[in-house]
Amino acid sequence: MSILQIALLGFFGGTMTTTGIFLWLNSKDDSEVAIIDNQNKVIQDLANIQATLAKGDQEIQKQLTSTDLLVVSCSKEWMIDHGDLLCREMFCRLQTREGDAASQSECEIIGNLANSFTLIESCQENKLDLKTCIDVVDRRK
Repeated sequence: MSILQIALLGFFGGTMTTTGIFLWLNSKDDSEVAIIDNQNKVIQDLANIQATLAKGDQEIQKQLTSTDLLVVSCSKEWMIDHGDLLCREMFCRLQTREGDAASQSECEIIGNLANSFTLIESCQENKLDLKTCIDVVDRRK
């Protein structure tokens, strides 16, 4: 083998090796770019889904805090016949749903008061001793 052949083999071998390594590195970069692009697409899709869910939650929140729910229980006719405690409790619960007004315990107090009045009225209608009835109501709480 002559020096010229050895030099040509070295040159072509080095060139081919360098080209192969260069192509391998470039293909590796493309796959990373593709992975990053796919990740960006998935993150964008998740953001869109979350935005859609948030809109649905807001719509549900609006419906749960709609004062249309109070039309019957806060009407004059209802309150004349049944009192205002149901209206107060429902209004309290609507305000609790909005998150910036009454607490759940405040609404429960109104509900307990309404239930106590109902129990006492039932005791009186059934001609039970009022003191015994109040003791029963107090133990119930």
